[in-house]
Amino acid sequence: MRCAILIIGSLWWDEEKERPKWRSERLDADAHQTVKARIRYGRKSGSRSNTYTMVLDKGPGDGTALLVPCKKSVDTIDDLLAEARALWKAEAPTAAKNAISAKSEWGCVGAMFRNGDAPLKKCWSDHYHAEKLHAVAPTNDKGLLDITWPQTSDDDDANFDIILATTNQADAPPPCAKMIAKAWTDQCGHENYFFNNVRDGIRTADDLSIWKAIETASPCFLEKKKAQYADATKTLCGEASAPTTTAK
Repeated sequence: MRCAILIIGSLWWDEEKERPKWRSERLDADAHQTVKARIRYGRKSGSRSNTYTMVLDKGPGDGTALLVPCKKSVDTIDDLLAEARALWKAEAPTAAKNAISAKSEWGCVGAMFRNGDAPLKKCWSDHYHAEKLHAVAPTNDKGLLDITWPQTSDDDDANFDIILATTNQADAPPPCAKMIAKAWTDQCGHENYFFNNVRDGIRTADDLSIWKAIETASPCFLEKKKAQYADATKTLCGEASAPTTTAK
């Protein structure tokens, strides 16, 4: 069966720790596709100077994420767990061997199955139950992703049998665009999370509002890292200047 990883942030572009090795060994990166997904900046990260990282939400997509095929076919529960464990190690490099979730309610790997009666679906949920794993929404207590099946730009369901993704504990209440932007403008360095995502097509519905707030604040990194963020800022400026249409 064809398995893919739904990526919504730095797992795609981060060059530190386990991630480059994981991408090169387990993912067919050249075959990635952009899909609709409901994603937002919603979790404050202490390791990124208290700036915000992305979380998955329920419901239809109002952003775009990347769906990246696994190199190997997934035909047994051991195959599936191998992909999930490798994904979690990339997400959380200090995690225990063979883990697919944190010991606390910080995050986990969730799965979704195109065939609702797939035998692997029960095996996956049985593993979650037997290991007493912590599930983090929108992954439910059966280890299943409670989100809409990702769709391509043509509104077709992505053509995979199984999709894995990491889900992380979101902050409550959700931060607004100005709060998200301010967290980046109050420091210099970790704003690359936003600009790298935009550059690579990982987008949220709030991106333009965040960008306008960053522009207004005029932080030093806009000039200091002008060349580094050129592709992303070109995209954002182009979208900001595009004429809007009014429904009749």
